[in-house]
Amino acid sequence: MKPAPSLCRLFAILLMIAGFGLLPGVQAVSPAPDGCYPNFTTAEGCNALQNLVGGAGNSGLGWYALFSTVEGSFNTGVGGGALVLNTGDSNTAVGAAAGLLNTSGTLNTAVGTDAMVFNDIGDDNTAVGAFALEDNVGSVTNVAVGTFAAQNNDSSGTGAADFNVAVGGFALKANIDGTRNTAVGAGAMESADGGNDNTAVGELAGNALGGGSGNIDIGSGVVGFAGENNTIRIGANLPTGAGASQCFIGGILPHFTPLAPSHPIVTINPVTQQPGWNEDFSDAAQKKKLEEQHANSSLIKSETTDLTTSIKRPAVKNQKRSAPL
Repeated sequence: MKPAPSLCRLFAILLMIAGFGLLPGVQAVSPAPDGCYPNFTTAEGCNALQNLVGGAGNSGLGWYALFSTVEGSFNTGVGGGALVLNTGDSNTAVGAAAGLLNTSGTLNTAVGTDAMVFNDIGDDNTAVGAFALEDNVGSVTNVAVGTFAAQNNDSSGTGAADFNVAVGGFALKANIDGTRNTAVGAGAMESADGGNDNTAVGELAGNALGGGSGNIDIGSGVVGFAGENNTIRIGANLPTGAGASQCFIGGILPHFTPLAPSHPIVTINPVTQQPGWNEDFSDAAQKKKLEEQHANSSLIKSETTDLTTSIKRPAVKNQKRSAPL
């Protein structure tokens, strides 16, 4: 098998860096730094990288950091117990117990105390913040930024909770097996525990969704409702009194649609602010409005006819008077 291009490039960079060590000025550093080992390896701390026999580009700094890594490469563990059980490649853990139980998972980044502490085989995850993605076991491609962000993601160990994004303290904290959720804001979808394909933006946005799926909640405090699905709420908690709030949406004015039975009418519930539509033109109000439009049209037509007639009459009289001449 040919080595991956990215690995080849990384080796080339490391070799170039090693070449700097041959420069006279660099060799003059005294006392020489400790922790320098073959294959671009750095180990500092009690039993850090104790079992390494192969691999390259590993750095273990702290008590038992990368202790179990034997052949892995390009791992960085900084902090007591960081990546202590790691056997995979290209993992970065910074913080006490960060990535503590990771074994074969690869391409993970954990920054913060107990960040991704239970990750075992999950790949491509990013956790930044104390206890971020703490309980993730095997799910992949999740991003958690913030204290306790997505803390319980994949705590069931089923590996189903993939492709989630949590940005903000406590965002998506309770999610267990939900997938493809995006929560941005402090406490966004904090209590949501299993729904899929939800998007929540704003402080506590989507926090009441429970296991609902396919929802979009935008706005601070737009929490949604437990178990609802495929619902869009944007600023739904704004005050409803006259003049208390406003809404501006561009691109509507240039598209005039005349009132007709084939064109449904958009309606707004004054209590819930829920948009809807109506095409029942037998409704009294709509019927009255149409009748008024027809009446106005008939009146304008009648007035135009009368005006035309009144203009023609003097012209006819003038023609008769001038006839004998």
